[in-house]
Amino acid sequence: MWNYHYPLASWLYRIIAKADADYATFLHGKGYVASNGKSFKHFTFSDLHFKMGKKLTNGFEIASPNVQWTVSFLIDKTAENFIIGLFRDQEIRLFNQEFDATFIIERVETFSEPIISSSTQLWASSAMVVAEKVNGNYQYLEPTDKLFEKYLIDGLIDKYISMKLERGESIDSTLNDQHIAFKLLDTSKMKSRKVTIKEGGGAATEIKGYRNFSFELTAPPEIIKVGLYGGLGKYGATGFGYCEVVES
Repeated sequence: MWNYHYPLASWLYRIIAKADADYATFLHGKGYVASNGKSFKHFTFSDLHFKMGKKLTNGFEIASPNVQWTVSFLIDKTAENFIIGLFRDQEIRLFNQEFDATFIIERVETFSEPIISSSTQLWASSAMVVAEKVNGNYQYLEPTDKLFEKYLIDGLIDKYISMKLERGESIDSTLNDQHIAFKLLDTSKMKSRKVTIKEGGGAATEIKGYRNFSFELTAPPEIIKVGLYGGLGKYGATGFGYCEVVES
């Protein structure tokens, strides 16, 4: 099944609910709310990485014995062991009307925190979704679009504010004066990707994003971390906007 993002997100919510029902309810319902009313989950995840086997009309076969999957949370260091414990000795079942696959989690690892400066180069590993709302409908933007930077940065600032408000921390009065910018670097491998959310149901939605491009994000490191760990662009909690720091 090509559209595995929503089933993975649903599995994550179920695992979190088993460990902390109140937190899962908070994420699935209210979430972290910015001053303009927009809400966010502050977690994201990568695409599944494996050796591709036979490609089918609505799915694919996995030719490798192992699959790598990275999940990223914007959390305090003290909560790290709680997150690791969520995944130990678990099974992930992904299925729809045509396919059914079960994965056994064999190993859980944590990555060391990357060095983040006020100008950090990032690689869009999973599809990044940035959109402009026109007549009530989203128009998905390419990273080369002149409006891409505006909506990406606006969303990042909203996410940062929502995190600060939930923690009860004051927001820097000079936030609007901070230099926050997006600079597209390498698009030679860039690809678009369409993913259907809630596939097969009456509420199915097709989302379009772009991946495999590098860019430079300029902002205070604290703001960059919000996007790096919680996802950049829209639909982070459904596996979009997962990025990696490009090591110099």
